[in-house]
Amino acid sequence: MLLDMMIEHYDNTLSTITTSPLQDDVHARVDDIYMPPKLQLMEKVKGAFKKTDTTLTKYSNVLLNDGKYNRKMFIQGEAGSGKSTFLAILVRDWCYITSKASGKQFQTDVTYTADANARLRPSDVFEDLTTLKLYTFVFHVTLRDSVNELNILEMFKKQIIDSIYGDKDRRENAYRLLNEIMERERCLVLLDGLDEWTCNKGKSLPELAVSHRQCDVLITTRPWKMTEAMIPDAKIDILLQLEGVNKPFEVSRRLLGCMDDCKESMMLHKKQSEFESYIMKNDLEKFLISPMLLQLILHSWVEGTEMNGSMCGIYSLFLESLLKKANKEKRKFQSPPVKCFKDTEHIRPNIENVDRLAKAAFHLLFSNTRESSLVFSDTDLERFGLYEERKEFAFKSGILSATRKASALRSSPSFSFIHKSIQEFLTAYYIACNTHLIDDIISVYLNRYEDAYIDISQVFIFLCGLEISAANKLSSMMNERNVDSHSMMNDKWHRFDDEFSKLIVSGFREAVANKHYDSNLKLSHFSFLIPVTEIGDVHNIWIQNRSNILSLWLVIIGIDDDDDVESQSSYERGESASHYEFDLSSCSKLKTLGLTGYYILLKGK
Repeated sequence: MLLDMMIEHYDNTLSTITTSPLQDDVHARVDDIYMPPKLQLMEKVKGAFKKTDTTLTKYSNVLLNDGKYNRKMFIQGEAGSGKSTFLAILVRDWCYITSKASGKQFQTDVTYTADANARLRPSDVFEDLTTLKLYTFVFHVTLRDSVNELNILEMFKKQIIDSIYGDKDRRENAYRLLNEIMERERCLVLLDGLDEWTCNKGKSLPELAVSHRQCDVLITTRPWKMTEAMIPDAKIDILLQLEGVNKPFEVSRRLLGCMDDCKESMMLHKKQSEFESYIMKNDLEKFLISPMLLQLILHSWVEGTEMNGSMCGIYSLFLESLLKKANKEKRKFQSPPVKCFKDTEHIRPNIENVDRLAKAAFHLLFSNTRESSLVFSDTDLERFGLYEERKEFAFKSGILSATRKASALRSSPSFSFIHKSIQEFLTAYYIACNTHLIDDIISVYLNRYEDAYIDISQVFIFLCGLEISAANKLSSMMNERNVDSHSMMNDKWHRFDDEFSKLIVSGFREAVANKHYDSNLKLSHFSFLIPVTEIGDVHNIWIQNRSNILSLWLVIIGIDDDDDVESQSSYERGESASHYEFDLSSCSKLKTLGLTGYYILLKGK
């Protein structure tokens, strides 16, 4: 029976996750370490979606609206925020409630935690598992494994049916049954990673056949893709923001509990207390919201490597730890190519491999064919000098991973970086070492694709920490595209807290975290919704851009209005925290102005 086979398939593929981004072979059951996420409702305000204070705690809040099915649902979150794991938990809960209804057992009794009572139980994430009984089938696919495939049914055939059945005739029968199910039964379609999917037919979303009207679709993506894809509001029944880890220290306790030397409760308590002290001492709390970075920081600390500072610093450690798995030789840089490599020991002995991988990461990410930018072929790797020996090194280190399609008997493997963010970090490193690429290749890429300047946001943030002069130049190009985008929507268009404004602030903060105090990042349209505690960073960027500013839309939130805001990361160079002056007299190009909120004083003639 297809239903039973699918439940078994999901139990094999989605029931465990790695407990460290540094050790792919170390797994735990997802319900041993998962904690309920912070999933917040987004609502449309003045032409843009804005995060609300509504945290969802029921599946019915996601899947239904006044008793009617949401047909198109989106969950957005940054890289490593836990979007994929959330879908795995949803599938697990559906398998559990479906198996229970038929009197069958779904989960095994295997547990890796120190305390079996800490294990996540069905209903611990969302309390209303019975809502999932509305769906006869739940279909889960990973979009990066279906690049250039537009038809959702074809994705299911290749990723689900072909993985379940080896016999060709049984596959053909299952294909027909699958189509019939999608036409007759209420189904939930889970598409993971819209930001890692492209289509050469100019479509922004995968498509269901008209006859599959019983299927509701839930898609995960990084926020920039929601902007780039230009998805009509009519196709968004609900948009949710996944903030990542809700209780990071509870997750760290569970991760520590999976380790051999923490099986005894007193030792677990001691280790957990030490880890919390380390995090507070080095001001690393802001990174723990990302499950991926939480795992990295925790496991690095357990192995004796401590860190503080920037995203570049963390990803340097990430790279360092991956390289260590392939080659344990140690040697420090006398003159590192970028500051964040200064104290590393495993990058220099492997720098030739790093440079080759960085070159491939860059050229593939900025490829003429977007469908090969994240998932690529053996030939693609060889074009950049990654032949057998270097490729083997990349696999051994875990920087690259390979998959083989089950649907084709003689298909060659497809390759990808362990995570898109590591590809973006290597790309930024390659740009930092070859700044001419900004004019030679990136400018062409930005002209080729509309909104591509948002697409490369994480690369830009990394570049701000690695080579600020290159980031300054790139920001100027990106700002030009942003100005053009505003012009296309006419002078009346504006929205608070838009993606590009937030991106420039993030880049500024990353520059400061890496002690680059000479940034000159370009921003012509200031659109911010921020707490009063973060105004200093915006003010510093304002000072650098006064002569170029075309619009200023600023909403200041009182501290009590947003208890969860990040603390300001502005560099402290003597400026007073009590007030910041935005002198408009030097803003000769300013066309539009909008100010609202707390603590705003106006003065002038």
